[in-house]
Amino acid sequence: MKQEKDALARIVEIVASVPENNARFISVATILGTVLRRVLSAEKMLEGASISLAQRTKMTAMRAETSRMIEVLGAEMPNQISLKKVDALEEPSWWFALSETTHVLEESIEQLSGMVAKQKKGSAVRDLTAQSVSLLRDHYNVYLLEARNWMDG
Repeated sequence: MKQEKDALARIVEIVASVPENNARFISVATILGTVLRRVLSAEKMLEGASISLAQRTKMTAMRAETSRMIEVLGAEMPNQISLKKVDALEEPSWWFALSETTHVLEESIEQLSGMVAKQKKGSAVRDLTAQSVSLLRDHYNVYLLEARNWMDG
């Protein structure tokens, strides 16, 4: 959780340091917001499909981290990023919900990693995207561990 707080604090610093009219930054942040909303939707679905209280508690914490990340970006850029109406897909099977969430995270990490690679080193856009990718990778790893634990019984 400390890493998440550090990453969120860094994201606040990055967004605050960029002039409001920086078109490249706004474009990338808007894409990032869209990606995060998709991840949040998948995580809500997974939370709803949890099969135990302990699992639901863990999934709720993961979803809350994603929500906080969107809130942090949205606080600085409310016209581009918001939490308004992020619906969860319906999936009663925990295993399929977990598979879908890891798939969404995998695609999101790949998409954002490609964006990081194309940005100038040391730029605010690259740093913002890299911080986001780091948090999404952490979520992906937690969900993979959940899958392994479930398969091992």
